[in-house]
Amino acid sequence: MPIIEIKNLSKIFGKNIKQSIELLDQGKKKEDVLKETGDTVGVNRANFTVNQGEIFVIMGLSGSGKSTLIRLINRLIEPTEGSVKVNGEDLATMNKEDLRRVRRQKLSMVFQKFGLFPFR
Repeated sequence: MPIIEIKNLSKIFGKNIKQSIELLDQGKKKEDVLKETGDTVGVNRANFTVNQGEIFVIMGLSGSGKSTLIRLINRLIEPTEGSVKVNGEDLATMNKEDLRRVRRQKLSMVFQKFGLFPFR
């Protein structure tokens, strides 16, 4: 069993969420969604698992949604759709106390500028 499991995780910022989801369902790109609705697609249906002992890195261009994805995983921002499970526990259904416990004991985030890994 994976220690982290992300399924169809999405975040849309704006006021026309339902319409934006429908456009994404039709295969529209995030640029098209922005043009048609004024909504910004921060993360579009991310899916991945992290297994015990794995080093998992999220990389991408500036503005590609990396920080938004991390904030969705630790629920600093609420997802529009999808699920986040840590050791089988669904973070979306956790109360604040349990969520704090998971954040303290199971999750962390480190920004690139701290240079934990050498670039060699």
